[in-house]
Amino acid sequence: MSLTLKVDLSPPRSKLVIEKSSFDDEKSRHRKNVEEHYFNHKMELFIPGCAELPPSAQAVFDMSDDFYIIKDLPLTELINKDFIENFVKKGSLYMLSHNTHIDKHNVYAVLPTGKLILSVHKDTYEELGLVGQPSQFNRKVKRKFVVEVDLTQDIFVPGKKNYERVKKGFQRTELKADFLLSWKPRGTRQSAGPVLSHFEDSYRCDRRSQVQQTNKHTELLLPVVNSSELEESDDGEWCTAREWYEWLGAVSCGINCNEAPEHYISRYSCPKPNKLTATAVRRSMTGFIAPGRVWAVLEAVRSDMRDNQCPSPWAALTVHGFADSPVSWARREHGFHHGGENLYTLLIFRDSTYWLFQAVGTNDICP
Repeated sequence: MSLTLKVDLSPPRSKLVIEKSSFDDEKSRHRKNVEEHYFNHKMELFIPGCAELPPSAQAVFDMSDDFYIIKDLPLTELINKDFIENFVKKGSLYMLSHNTHIDKHNVYAVLPTGKLILSVHKDTYEELGLVGQPSQFNRKVKRKFVVEVDLTQDIFVPGKKNYERVKKGFQRTELKADFLLSWKPRGTRQSAGPVLSHFEDSYRCDRRSQVQQTNKHTELLLPVVNSSELEESDDGEWCTAREWYEWLGAVSCGINCNEAPEHYISRYSCPKPNKLTATAVRRSMTGFIAPGRVWAVLEAVRSDMRDNQCPSPWAALTVHGFADSPVSWARREHGFHHGGENLYTLLIFRDSTYWLFQAVGTNDICP
């Protein structure tokens, strides 16, 4: 008897949304895009025509902005009344379970809106006894469920029915995880020290800093783009937005795009038309990065461009979300599938126009 094995070698489907707008447009959604992409693990700024970052952007990268890892934290601590009143309600709290894989483990997150998101397996869901929804990525087999708890509700207090139900579910399941944590108090310049002191007497708390790296390029070919046109011109005067985006990805991966494609090594080269720049700088930051830090970099780059501190006609800011986060933008459910893609790029032009690229994988709602 012969046995035939069929293997699907087709590439995973992904989604890429591209839009053009202006920072000066009242309806521009660039700020919402940055602020609602809650969990970021890498930020990369690429500026052609500069050997060093311009002053304002350099200052933002140099700012101290530590984050923390809280070890073996039970979920019951996340509904502690003092914790909710002093930190969830009085600042922007970002918490994400650490070293948990969305396709294999229970994953948890606290959003700055005060929502606690649990992405849990069927057995855990049934033991919790809380109301949730099947994951949108396996509704037929129902392997995973998503539960949302609003920590900021006035009725979510000890003694009330909903609170006690959640508390009993957490105590019954004894769910715990390591958590990445970042907290930004509202209206003050206070540090994250108080939130750390809330946990450090009972749990191990590690302070971490983002890791930064600078790469410099010389004699680099740049695709020619037109800030007002996403598609190619009839006479080939500029590249398309997709061609530019693919080129930026190649540069970020360290691929030499200047040379002609080599059939056995690489079939990619810089799209045409292109031009040569003498220098370019690429600065990256990796760790647990709150949206406020991303926003500060974006504003700094725009300021440097307005003040002619940045000679380039454009700059590119790319932000990668965590592959195993339970959400991508806002409360949109995120899944891993093949790669957990979850990123966006802002191509910032000197004339205040920008292009926004939002990329997610198969297991995501289109942004």
